[in-house]
Amino acid sequence: MHDLTKFTLRDMSECGLALRKIAENSDCMEDASNLIIKYFYEHFINKDTGEKSCILVRFFKTHAYEKLTPELQEYARDILGQNKIADDLKCLTLLSTAGELPEWNSRYKSTGHKAIPLANEDAIYRIPMISQLIRQLGLNPGMLLQPDVDLLIDSEQKMYNVFYVPNALGSSYIPAQNSFVIPFGVKSVIGFGGLLPTGEMFTILMFLRVVVPQTIVELIRPLALNVKTAILRFDDGRIFPESHQISINEDNVLQRLNSQVGTLKQLLNVSEQSTITQSDRLEKAITNLEQTLNQLQKTQIQLVHNEKMSSLGKMVAGIAHEINNPVNFVDGNLNYVEEYSQTLLKLIHLYQQQYPDFTEKIQQEVDFDELDFIKEDFTKILQSMKVGTERIQDIVKSLRIFSRLDEAEIKQVDIHLGIDSTLMILQSRLKAQSNHPKIEVIKEYGNLPEIHCYPGQLNQVFMNIIANAIDALEEQIGNREWAIEDNNKEGNKDIFNPFQIGVRTEVVNEKWVSISISDNALGMTEEVSSKLFDPFFTYPLKISG
Repeated sequence: MHDLTKFTLRDMSECGLALRKIAENSDCMEDASNLIIKYFYEHFINKDTGEKSCILVRFFKTHAYEKLTPELQEYARDILGQNKIADDLKCLTLLSTAGELPEWNSRYKSTGHKAIPLANEDAIYRIPMISQLIRQLGLNPGMLLQPDVDLLIDSEQKMYNVFYVPNALGSSYIPAQNSFVIPFGVKSVIGFGGLLPTGEMFTILMFLRVVVPQTIVELIRPLALNVKTAILRFDDGRIFPESHQISINEDNVLQRLNSQVGTLKQLLNVSEQSTITQSDRLEKAITNLEQTLNQLQKTQIQLVHNEKMSSLGKMVAGIAHEINNPVNFVDGNLNYVEEYSQTLLKLIHLYQQQYPDFTEKIQQEVDFDELDFIKEDFTKILQSMKVGTERIQDIVKSLRIFSRLDEAEIKQVDIHLGIDSTLMILQSRLKAQSNHPKIEVIKEYGNLPEIHCYPGQLNQVFMNIIANAIDALEEQIGNREWAIEDNNKEGNKDIFNPFQIGVRTEVVNEKWVSISISDNALGMTEEVSSKLFDPFFTYPLKISG
């Protein structure tokens, strides 16, 4: 069984093999055509519904009037309304038929298609379906009605094609719209056929209840060659069961063998071309699968990275919390220590005023010059401790803001807090080093409202961009050392442009804000910029020093 809507190269090969063997035991072309038509009608099944894809299948072949049976000759005369018809008049003859209705399963019960006289080219053009069928098979009416012997051999081995109407409803090529197409649900029509060595045309018409994709129609086209192979031995022999056996001379045998060889060559060419086409499709599919696999692997890496960053965010938040508790304890108690120390220092000062004469033991224990230094320095130590705890609190605050990596929901946040927290975390890299001066950060913050965003992911973006800017500045340290030295010698420090990173924010309109991060490094090469948006691309930096 084969589904025409999902017809494959394998289906084409299986159908071709079956068709070439199907008529091996037939005695005439009509018997062979009956087996062929029955095969199509019974084996083309819609696998989704289980219904037969064909509503009606028919096999036609042109014959000279003199070779028709008496019954068909009478039928042709009735159509033309003439008692005398030329012996060589071509008639498109129905050899076999199969379909849903009982009367569609016998050519003898056909009322309008038993033998259609093709009197002249005008008569053919007046039958749109026949005219289009002949044209799409690569023929012209003149060649069909009066074959040129010199061109016949070459044409016979080339003329085969597909007649295809993708939408039967309303098509001018498909007659009986109200009595056949509409009531029986005919959706599309496929016909295929070609020329035989005698110059006669054969064709198979399938009226379908399914729509066949154009790509599949091309796979059906070679079936015409397989059908031709099956009926070729009857071309100049016995056509109808009631026909007498015709003796065949050596020239006809040679002609038939040549035709058979030519047809088999065509089948071989079609097979090779189909194999190449299928191979190209497979290679393309493999390439697409490899690309999909690579993308999936990259996505997996990104998911793992996101998971790690989420875990890191939770860990940083936890560490920040653990640091924050004791720092808050120290910071809170520093106020009391300062208060108590001031009280004690005042008390010592008061004792010195009230009891200026110390006992000998006190004088031995206390160095009064050192005591004055302790009183002065103790205040400074407390002030330094307060500055240190405030610094730690700022760092912890920055870590907690930055550690929003685990927040997956959109939140309304202050963008500037995220930038400032990132700069705080990177502060150690911004400070002056032994081999380069301080990297100056110039902030030009606009009056931004709170923004709906993914704060953790946005903070990571800030971190990546600013870290990249620092990398770029550090990479060219060696290139700038000479400028620093020369300018310092000349005392012209204004000429030297220090390492700078600029951060600028502004409101663009009611829906957009702009965040610009720049540096005064040398910039990216064309090679690097071309890969800027490649996932996981990292430019290998050469840091001097």
